[in-house]
Amino acid sequence: MHAARLYLLRMDGSRAFVKLDFRNAFNSIRRDAVLEAVAAHRPDLLAFCVSAYGAPSQLWLADGRQVISDEGVQQGDPLGPLLFSLALNQPLKDTGAEFISGYLDDVGLGDTVPRLVDQIRQLEAAAGKVGLRLNHDKCEVFGLSAATQQIWDKSGLKFTVRAVEEATLLGAPIHTSGVDSALMAKCSQLESVLPRLMKMAAHEAFFLLRSCFAVPRLLYLLRTAPCSSSPGTIRLDDIIKGALTSICNIKLDADSWAQASLPVRWGGIGVRSTVDLAPSAFLSSLHASSPSIQVLLPSWTTQDADPSLLEALTHWSARGGTSAPVGPDRLVQRKWDDGVCSAKADSLLQRADKVNRARLLASVAPGSGSWLSALPSANLGLRLGNQELRIAVGLRVGAPLVRPHRCVCGAEVTQDGHHGLACRRSAGRHQRHALANDVIVRAIRSVDVHAELEPSRLLRSDGKRPDGATLDPWKHGQYLVWDFTCPDTLAPSHLNQSSLATGSAASAAESRKRSKYAELSSSGNYRFAPIAIETLGAWGPCALETCADLGGRIARHTGDARATAFLKQRLDIAIQRGNAAAVVGTMAEGNALRD
Repeated sequence: MHAARLYLLRMDGSRAFVKLDFRNAFNSIRRDAVLEAVAAHRPDLLAFCVSAYGAPSQLWLADGRQVISDEGVQQGDPLGPLLFSLALNQPLKDTGAEFISGYLDDVGLGDTVPRLVDQIRQLEAAAGKVGLRLNHDKCEVFGLSAATQQIWDKSGLKFTVRAVEEATLLGAPIHTSGVDSALMAKCSQLESVLPRLMKMAAHEAFFLLRSCFAVPRLLYLLRTAPCSSSPGTIRLDDIIKGALTSICNIKLDADSWAQASLPVRWGGIGVRSTVDLAPSAFLSSLHASSPSIQVLLPSWTTQDADPSLLEALTHWSARGGTSAPVGPDRLVQRKWDDGVCSAKADSLLQRADKVNRARLLASVAPGSGSWLSALPSANLGLRLGNQELRIAVGLRVGAPLVRPHRCVCGAEVTQDGHHGLACRRSAGRHQRHALANDVIVRAIRSVDVHAELEPSRLLRSDGKRPDGATLDPWKHGQYLVWDFTCPDTLAPSHLNQSSLATGSAASAAESRKRSKYAELSSSGNYRFAPIAIETLGAWGPCALETCADLGGRIARHTGDARATAFLKQRLDIAIQRGNAAAVVGTMAEGNALRD
């Protein structure tokens, strides 16, 4: 894509570019030609390929009829694309065109028009020997001038003649003039999907928007075409923001949307902004493909700097990028993207008051936002209800959650709903605690270690007992004892520290738990683990260590290397459910959470 764009941009009036289409290519290529190409280029695969293609294949239809297939690569064969490309590779090289691009059966040639006509005829003849035929009705030629049009007309090639501005390749525009229309087409596609998403449960619709239908569907276009200066990216952002507010039923101001559009690792919810991502995607792709571009293009096209590269760099700098990645980092989209995300996150933090600063710091803590990666499966207990999702997203990005009202405890509740997270009269605190302990004890039992909740024989001096303990030794002959707590990040008693240091409330809570259970730990029979996860997602150091230990055991037991990530997701989902119950529990109607 980058090479074709540069060729079209730099070619003079004597040159043209053609896109060639082969009729029923994969089913028509001759198998003897395929095997000869394998013998020449990959003889180590020859015996295997002969066993698959050395004799005609027998295909059966539903009515019992049998069809003998003796040409083409088999549908579903993982080696099919390689075998097809090996057979077509030499005929393409033999054309001698100054620019040759081939991705499977999508072939492009560029050269002066007289030479190009001869090369097409040569390729058509050579392709016929391997079973391929050009479909002239679907072939296209771009960039003919008034002088070369006559030469082309005399050639007898009935290709569709198009202007350079209309050129596309592999589903994306080659010329910069086609970027706007391509992005507007993406806008129309996204808008057509949204009414269907709105019929789904909110968590499922949110997951699909974030993981499939928004930026993931646009990423190929953003990487292959210079989209940074197109107004289409702004229009796409408006559609994505509108979809997010509709699905989650929240109101996003400028700062909330700015945070929401950040990756999860930067404190957002991963619904990316195309305006922010476009320069990083294009720059990383262009640098990563630079060695291939040098091979594909004639030297006269690469002497001057690529104007699209300079334009993307300007937009990247305007979005907050300061120091461009160097060396191998230039090839990685995340390295470019982190510069923009860092500037946006710093800007939000600098403008934030004490409450929002604590919220922003908690959102970038290790483990925070794990629930955003969970597959919203009702059967696995990982799907949040509509109300639960609304509150989880709103708490993370600072969106209004409730109309100001008086809590059942008598205190005033502001629109952010934060009071309920720590209110002792709200049922959510107890639900959050119970759900998290249920996840922990189930995880321990899944590695064939017996465990119980609220063990009756492990009492502190004040008569209170820990949340759970194993009945089998956990490590070094000691029994694991844990106590879970969920301190509120934004509680007045924590706010001064949590607005300065990430996870300070969780760390302090774990220290207090250690002191309370010091007698239990000093006996030498028990390994005490305080597990503190803040309401806004920051984990205490012991919580992270215990989760990694338990997740590692599950991974060894099940063979699934993702066990630790899954455990974090389950615990985070439990926190979000408890938070939602706590916020709704401030209302006079009762503490029941309704979707």
